[in-house]
Amino acid sequence: MAFPFYAWERDHAAPPSFRKALRWSGVLTLVSAWAVLVMMTAGMGGGLASAADLSLLMAAVSDTQFGRVWMVRILLAVAVLALIVKPRPARDWPMLALSGLLLVSVALTGHSALPGGVPGLLHQGADAVHLLAAGWWVGGLLALALTARALGGEAHHVLERFSGVGYGAVAAIVLTGLFKSLLLVQTLSGVDATAYGLTLLLKVALAAAMGLLALSNNRISRRLKAGADQALWLGRLQHSVTLEFALGMAVLAVVGALGALSPPISQ
Repeated sequence: MAFPFYAWERDHAAPPSFRKALRWSGVLTLVSAWAVLVMMTAGMGGGLASAADLSLLMAAVSDTQFGRVWMVRILLAVAVLALIVKPRPARDWPMLALSGLLLVSVALTGHSALPGGVPGLLHQGADAVHLLAAGWWVGGLLALALTARALGGEAHHVLERFSGVGYGAVAAIVLTGLFKSLLLVQTLSGVDATAYGLTLLLKVALAAAMGLLALSNNRISRRLKAGADQALWLGRLQHSVTLEFALGMAVLAVVGALGALSPPISQ
């Protein structure tokens, strides 16, 4: 949702593909949030049949911090979907705020509170920044992939603005990622001798590959600015950004795996 604020001119109309992607993202967010809550309930009850137990579901929501936070996430997802249903301006402040809250709320679950106390609070703050920066980068990639061929003569301007924001997002991701790793992994032996550490290395490798692809887009921007064949280079831009977005999805999958593993600090 942040993409229209920095990439497009104020009067730029969002293409149908962008609005459609927002709707599908909202639907997937709501469905996956419910699925996680249902699976948590099944885990509490010791089997899939327990997922249909309404009293157990209510206990999961009311008696655990994860359940309470996840219920708020579901309500936020419903609010986002309610906004997306009707046509809205490309620069949509309410949607941006709700989407940001939805993303940041993940920092209240999982390993984010470790190791407790003030360090735990700092960890949650760093995690919130990490999530926002990642959403800014990966979400922007999806928007750019969907609209690349329609950018026309504005392509290099959009790419320059996107790159500027992207560099800031990457810097925030790297700094907060290092801080999070120092808290959760602590020692080098925790990196190469634990499943969590090895999975974290995979995440770093995928993110590095994304960074290299992002740097290669500078060449495309220069070619477009020089007046090269627009159709050719916009097509290459779309392919490059789509691959970068796919890597971003792989990073998110690895992050999901990290959430299911115990970090060295808890062992």
